[in-house]
Amino acid sequence: MNWTIELKKLYNHPERIVENMQSVYNKCINDDFMYGKGWYSRANLFSLALSEKYGVSEMKAAGIIAALSPLKEWTLNKAMAEEFIRTKGKTCRHTSAQTLKARRILNYASTKKDVEVSLGGLKTINFFNNIYDPSSKDHVTVDRHHIYLSLGWDAQVCTPKQYEFIKENTIILANELDIIPHELQSTLWVCWKRIKKDEEKTSQKAS
Repeated sequence: MNWTIELKKLYNHPERIVENMQSVYNKCINDDFMYGKGWYSRANLFSLALSEKYGVSEMKAAGIIAALSPLKEWTLNKAMAEEFIRTKGKTCRHTSAQTLKARRILNYASTKKDVEVSLGGLKTINFFNNIYDPSSKDHVTVDRHHIYLSLGWDAQVCTPKQYEFIKENTIILANELDIIPHELQSTLWVCWKRIKKDEEKTSQKAS
């Protein structure tokens, strides 16, 4: 597949992105809706708990969670963030680059902008904002799962332009469904992972 050509087609017909997301949304079951819709509210409560337990601001706690999130499942992400905050940044099992970002947030961040500058990447900046303020309608965490289900193929990563394109169309569909954009993203994420897990089980039985 020539991704450049396929992306040009999508830029000319952005409704296809919305249709791809709608197709997955239509496959959601009640558990997907229930778990997905409240995902970031629960993440916010976790960051608040870290803040109260270890005496750091909720903003820093959310920022550190985001800094240590790349390529980590949520359970491990939470454990690493708590260990990092509990040890005042002395213990971290992530890459040196992400560890440095987390330490900058812990030691120097005093504003939301400071956190965003330390994070640097669009995905982690949006993830931070989704956790820190679940009421915001301005941020969407476009991870590799969301890229896949939006584009229709496993691109895994995207450019800033592609990120904003997917984000913009996620917001369009969320507005049509009358839900917060991050609620759409997290619900699609839960549904997508369930579908892929079921497909894997089916494939294993067949073999």
